[in-house]
Amino acid sequence: MNTMSLSATRRTATGKGAARKLRRAGQLPGVIYSGGRPASPVAVDPAALDRIFRQTGNANTLIEVDVEGDKHLCLVREIQRHPVSKVARHVDFYEVDPEVVVTVDVPVRTRGVAEGTKMGGTLRLVRRTLRVRSRPQDIPEAIEVDVTSMQVGDFIRVSAIEAPEGCEILYKSDFNVVTVFGKRGAALAAEEAEESEEAEA
Repeated sequence: MNTMSLSATRRTATGKGAARKLRRAGQLPGVIYSGGRPASPVAVDPAALDRIFRQTGNANTLIEVDVEGDKHLCLVREIQRHPVSKVARHVDFYEVDPEVVVTVDVPVRTRGVAEGTKMGGTLRLVRRTLRVRSRPQDIPEAIEVDVTSMQVGDFIRVSAIEAPEGCEILYKSDFNVVTVFGKRGAALAAEEAEESEEAEA
């Protein structure tokens, strides 16, 4: 995985008032969390952060946050946004060690055209993300599932999905990830999706 760069400045003033002042100045308040060390308040350019994710299209992009010459390899843990305008209001970075495994959610991406859809079936992603454990640089952009041979009524369980090199797919129960259903199977597929998500939670 490629690492993107982002410049940041240290924040000495904290609190809601200081955060509002930063946002009015066109900056985005944030915090870098490092395991076992105090959190570091920072400010970044929100446009630069948005450009990174538009360029990569990957929520798990590794970002080297350069805080006035002090560099931190990070994942973005959360971007808090205004509920109406969706404008970013705060960002949480989580510093990672290149040699220490992390756990993240990775999107599922289907590959090919399922045979069952040619017969009137509908392909459904029962789970849109899978939990993966790997070193930061081995986090995949997506987990691809080949659906070419699937017929109506077929499904692919998580245990049948091959993890990308360097990572492990985590799961407690062997739930369905992809299925092809006919018209009468639509309601059942929706119930399976809901039940599998509740079980994993």
